[in-house]
Amino acid sequence: MRIGRNWTNLLNFDYMDEGQKKSFLEGKLTVPDMDATIQGRLKRDVKRQIDKCVETGLQHVELDGGIPNPYLQMPVKELETIKQYAEKKDITLSLHLPYTFTAIATCGFQEEDRIAAVDMLKRYIDVAHRLGCRYCVMHPGSIPYYQATGKYLDISNAMLTKSLLELGHYTRAKDMYLHMENNTKFDSTHIIPEDSIGMLEEIWDKAQVKYCFDLAHTFTVYKHQSEIPLPVEAQYEKIPAKFYYAIHIGDFVPEKALFHPPLFRESGVIKRETWKNIFRLFRRKGVQYVVIETAVREREDMIEGDQLQREEAAWIKSVFDEVMAEPAPELEEIPSKTKSRVK
Repeated sequence: MRIGRNWTNLLNFDYMDEGQKKSFLEGKLTVPDMDATIQGRLKRDVKRQIDKCVETGLQHVELDGGIPNPYLQMPVKELETIKQYAEKKDITLSLHLPYTFTAIATCGFQEEDRIAAVDMLKRYIDVAHRLGCRYCVMHPGSIPYYQATGKYLDISNAMLTKSLLELGHYTRAKDMYLHMENNTKFDSTHIIPEDSIGMLEEIWDKAQVKYCFDLAHTFTVYKHQSEIPLPVEAQYEKIPAKFYYAIHIGDFVPEKALFHPPLFRESGVIKRETWKNIFRLFRRKGVQYVVIETAVREREDMIEGDQLQREEAAWIKSVFDEVMAEPAPELEEIPSKTKSRVK
């Protein structure tokens, strides 16, 4: 089991020019302003993301395809050079596919929209293949809350099933796994395992689409931590082992609607002892890749983003290493055809 990071916006401050830094420090530019301005450069600098993982003892980089991103504009030679560099540094890669704008139509009601979304995501899967990625992650699309019910929802799920089959086949043909990640409440559907596992079971024999369950996404439906059922890790037990391969970890502060806060501060729902239980469960379920998805929302955190990620990596690695040093648990049975390459 490897642990790694999606770098989200943690290194934004390093990519600001002196004028931007001055305006940011003076409060004239905000964290979202810098996300919109800096993300293309940060995401393209994959070698630096790899180096930062090596420095902090992490073993995997999940490239962030959230919009804006540079990946479809990157020439083949650049992608191949990144692949070779990652292999040299013994860092594995994955790609989180876009999940806004065009991509949300994978579950859309109109076939023309769905085709446009699927065709675009295939182009990103091609990029992932050239990079030597082990897997890709997609979201299940998004529909307006007032259409997330009844016949509308039936139509949407039928369209999503069609998209998953097509994209799952396409990804497996390139020796990668496709994962569907659960949504947050802001996308109306497919938030908890019960929303999605039936669909994934239905197509399993044809496409082997995995389930990248982000527990923190389920916390978004609550306004107070006291409302969240305990133990929180029980949600993972609802997912059969065959759907596990890669997983995202993060947290949420319901009272502040603060998404993906730094894990080492333990300001959200999940504390250190719970993380131990979660990593133990991951071992038993056969998880291969664990991806930290922390992002910063405050000005001070963006300024200190590099130091923050170092502290977080050291903290979560200490939890991870402690669990990995324990005797290996008995794995839940996974059908042989779902087993795959692992470095």
